[in-house]
Amino acid sequence: MTVSGNVFRYPEAIKDRFLETEDIQFRDGSKASPADVWHYLTEIGPKKYPNVYDYSNYFGRKISGDVTLPFSLKHNYLIMTMNERMTKAKQNGVPVVFVQGGQSVDPYYAAGAIALRPASVGIWASGQHEGLNLNQEEVRRANQKEKAYRAISFEVCQSAGYENIQEGTVPVDMIAPFSCLRCSDVSYGLEAHRHGKRKDVKLFLADYPLDHQKDKEWAITYFAENIRRLIESIDELTGNKTTAEDLRREIKLHNEGRKLAMEIADLWWSAEVPPTNGKDRRDLFQMGGMELHGDPEASLSLLREAKGYIAERVKNGQKGFGVSDDPARIFVCGSCVFPNEYRIEEVGGIVVGNDNHWSDITTIVEEDGDPFYNLAKAILSYPYEQSIKERAQWTVEQIKRSRADGVLFLYNWGCNTQSAVARALVDEIKRESGLPTLIIEHEQRGTQTEQMQNRVNAFVEMLK
Repeated sequence: MTVSGNVFRYPEAIKDRFLETEDIQFRDGSKASPADVWHYLTEIGPKKYPNVYDYSNYFGRKISGDVTLPFSLKHNYLIMTMNERMTKAKQNGVPVVFVQGGQSVDPYYAAGAIALRPASVGIWASGQHEGLNLNQEEVRRANQKEKAYRAISFEVCQSAGYENIQEGTVPVDMIAPFSCLRCSDVSYGLEAHRHGKRKDVKLFLADYPLDHQKDKEWAITYFAENIRRLIESIDELTGNKTTAEDLRREIKLHNEGRKLAMEIADLWWSAEVPPTNGKDRRDLFQMGGMELHGDPEASLSLLREAKGYIAERVKNGQKGFGVSDDPARIFVCGSCVFPNEYRIEEVGGIVVGNDNHWSDITTIVEEDGDPFYNLAKAILSYPYEQSIKERAQWTVEQIKRSRADGVLFLYNWGCNTQSAVARALVDEIKRESGLPTLIIEHEQRGTQTEQMQNRVNAFVEMLK
């Protein structure tokens, strides 16, 4: 890679090989050629979003530096073009629905909408502010977050895009998450929008039954009806009539993404040396959720192509950029908190897996039979949402597959759910795996970021 004066540039030496890679296929039938992507990343992006290319951004570096991975470049392109793509979709009459993280988005896309979780809404909002340097972008984001905390409560885990939606920064048409164990603020956040500035936003909450829900026939039938009502509510926005066959086709598409993510994970975990750094691993695995970029087909294009490159690296024993020869391998548990992968790699560690979001990606939906029932059955069986004992058993399986040396449980201050289960879950994981563990509470607004990273780095050094 090339860095001059803390400014990142994609080196000209990789251009020819990159231009031989595959196009990105989009849901609306359009595509972006490698030449389009290269031009954007090297000519347009640095002018529109200079903060993205600022390599002094120690805590939120956007570009991994592993420039020989085509999917990494294309992922960055999709992130930087989020505002352009969402604006185009809105102009074409496609409604945008705000959802919660850690849930499948099959029914939203089946109904002809775009489903965006909090992180994606934040990316869209950031894309509307061009020409900002790193400091200006950080101040803008901090100001937006502070508005949300004052509008809702400083006690909540996170604002979940509230500020961007209520300020009208992003024209979201509907807020329709699943209530679930993953977060304590889903229902509360929905109610907060009911009393917000924008009264034109349609609200819907898919009621997720709890307490051994996957084993109860009534719960599956009940949640299937919730999915049906969700789709009908989106149909009111589009004017279309979504059929069972539409949902079945969408499930098959998303199943392909989920399966590809799992196959790539198995390849990655099987390698003698990590084939990518931690950031590229996380970006790649999470694409299996098919919602990060606001376009399932685009994410699927990257996954299909990425599998071959990861397999080649594993076969050749090629190490990811910035990774040490024998890093301490860490598995991270908990919602919405990620340690800084670059800082971990600098002290000789690497994050090899996360339970958050991986839970829904690893849950394949049956394709034969009633798609509403099948999807409800799959969603209610998410390992992350089960009892502590069941969740721990599944997590230990993922930890063993990833060949982790230690386990971190991170949660945001204010998240009642994850803070309540952290100790019991970690005790169970430690008992079953025998690995060292560490629990860290993190303050969402970033004032404790350095303290958290110091504790994580000390944990890495202990493992080594």
